[in-house]
Amino acid sequence: MYTELRTPPRAAALLAPLTERLAAMSAPCPMHPSVHRIEAALIEWSRLTGLEVDRAAALHRVAGRAFARCDTGAATLFARWLAWARRFREESDAYAGVLMVAEGAEPGPRPVERAFAGLWRESAAGMGREWHERFLAGLTAQRAALLDTAPPASRPAPAPPAPRAGPASAPPAPRAATPLPAWTPDRPARSRTLSGPYLFDLVEPCLGVEVPAPVAADRRWRALTEASGDVVAWCGDLAAGHRTAGPGGEAAAERIVERLVVRMEELWTAAWAVPVLAERHGLGLAAGRDVTRVACAFLTVSRAHLEHLLESCRAR
Repeated sequence: MYTELRTPPRAAALLAPLTERLAAMSAPCPMHPSVHRIEAALIEWSRLTGLEVDRAAALHRVAGRAFARCDTGAATLFARWLAWARRFREESDAYAGVLMVAEGAEPGPRPVERAFAGLWRESAAGMGREWHERFLAGLTAQRAALLDTAPPASRPAPAPPAPRAGPASAPPAPRAATPLPAWTPDRPARSRTLSGPYLFDLVEPCLGVEVPAPVAADRRWRALTEASGDVVAWCGDLAAGHRTAGPGGEAAAERIVERLVVRMEELWTAAWAVPVLAERHGLGLAAGRDVTRVACAFLTVSRAHLEHLLESCRAR
């Protein structure tokens, strides 16, 4: 349950550029009309899988905003994936088991593996090999980034070889630790990878659409996905910094806000180019419309995280 409080003056001043300069924030953010059903379904799913979803995180509200104009099933599936990704960030040593489940093995006893098995069956069934490889590559990249930022003593042992060879499924070797404060995105690509780049690949199965491989590999489409990933990652960075900021933290947070404003504008610029991109790849009317739907979802997912950031500064 949320209790709305007056936003502290310092927080209001810090976040003002988000609401004052971004045209996307000028209108109210739509919320799914069945957001309470999404929440109930998420709670029931977490009980059955043992995943222990943090209700205070209000992930159903993020999904409700991200898929406000989609059916309830799409928003619920995305909410479950958000909850799973949150848990996976805390248990990156489960990577080997998760990867084996993706390759067809039975899940182990860990809730993070059992939950992944159900989500994977539901999401991957209608998607092609290129999507599978893209998703698993993103999962691998996040695991490697998590290992990089973990203290040496807490890192798991190297994962065993994957059942199937290939760049999308081979587990990465641990690298030397280069800790980066979670809320200072001085290295945007690292911050984006830590947030889980595969989350944007999940937009496709939620919508029942697969972006053609040539489009997904196009640098103009990658510009769209990378901008979306940065917005989501930096919202998380700013939320973490808002809770833990120390000396000099406010100045660092101001830099993040400024980057968010610029990156959101770049995201919209990239999205406007999608119809031209679809035409250049020879997509027909139906396929071009589907790709545009995915691009629009990238915008709503990013906006949902911005709204969640603003909401989290007021909610207790």
